[in-house]
Amino acid sequence: MLVSLKTKERIRRRLVLEVPKWGALLGGAAALGLCILFTSQSLHFVVVSDTHGGSVRIFTASSDVEDLLEQSDTPPLGENDEVVWSQIADGQLLQVLRAYTVPVTADGETREVVTTGATAAELLAGLGISYDENDWLTPAADEIVTEGSSLTLQRVEYVDYTEDVVIPSERQEIPTSLFYRDPDETMTLQEGSDGLDTVTWRDVYVDGQWTEKQELDRVTQVGMVPTIVKVYGEQVPVSEFVGPEIVDGVPSEGVAETYTSQRSTGYSASATAKGASGRRLTYGTVAVDPSIIPYGTLLYITSDDGEFVYGYAYAADTGTALVTGHAFVDLYYQTYDESVESAVIPVTVYVIDDEVAAQYKEQNDQIMDSLLAEMEAADEADS
Repeated sequence: MLVSLKTKERIRRRLVLEVPKWGALLGGAAALGLCILFTSQSLHFVVVSDTHGGSVRIFTASSDVEDLLEQSDTPPLGENDEVVWSQIADGQLLQVLRAYTVPVTADGETREVVTTGATAAELLAGLGISYDENDWLTPAADEIVTEGSSLTLQRVEYVDYTEDVVIPSERQEIPTSLFYRDPDETMTLQEGSDGLDTVTWRDVYVDGQWTEKQELDRVTQVGMVPTIVKVYGEQVPVSEFVGPEIVDGVPSEGVAETYTSQRSTGYSASATAKGASGRRLTYGTVAVDPSIIPYGTLLYITSDDGEFVYGYAYAADTGTALVTGHAFVDLYYQTYDESVESAVIPVTVYVIDDEVAAQYKEQNDQIMDSLLAEMEAADEADS
């Protein structure tokens, strides 16, 4: 289809009028798009954190510190304040470190240092103050000296020396009801003697002033020997052997026979002596008439009035006086003086049946071994 010349001319004139309008509109749209694109790329999140306040999160296009402080209502920077930038997951962190003053005391002088947060070591280095591993720092070298606190450096000097020290003999008391007739009586089993130690000491001086004395080492040159004394102890058994619990002065179980108001005597023998049963004699072994009380029987022996307690004992020996009836039981003591002390005492003897006695055999065997070891040690010391 052919277009007439007249129509073509009309179209041309129309385009001449409309094209400038659309060009301006398209150019404005392009400029607006570019502006939006630039603005969206410039806007970002910033968290402003102030050591003298809280944290504020803002959405901004600015990177100027003063603008950011103003936008977040954060006070402006002081003369010695500092800022630190860092990246966070969805933006940036602007830390405002406020300056503060720290008193630093060292070598008899106190100086003030302005900081925004430094370790003790850093503050001292800034002042040109050195220290060594002996000196005391408060707070520690690697700790931040916080606002409101102070830093103290104390010079420490150690002086080591040795001296001989006399160790006074100690008094060891062994309670026993043996002295129930005269509670004030005592019996010395071992005379003690002083010991001698060589001790290494350390004197500690802080800022030139003595503060304490520390013991670094001790070598015994002469061992201290204690004075061992037997003293009265109310109803304390002479024997260390054990058995059923004592209730109101009587074994709580296993009593097979009771012999009251029986005559007891005391005897002693050499440290290596054995009874007629073949058993070694120690505290807690007694002589009996084996036809009445068989060897190995566990007994509990106490005075009729309960003031003297020999305690649990084993029938281990015999003698003429026991067989003839002049005494019912003869109590063994490790010293002659002790045997004289308890020469004749009216006693009650409780016989413990074999079944109950067997429950304490292992423990009493251990006690016997310990007693024999002590006796052998004492013999070696005497020789």
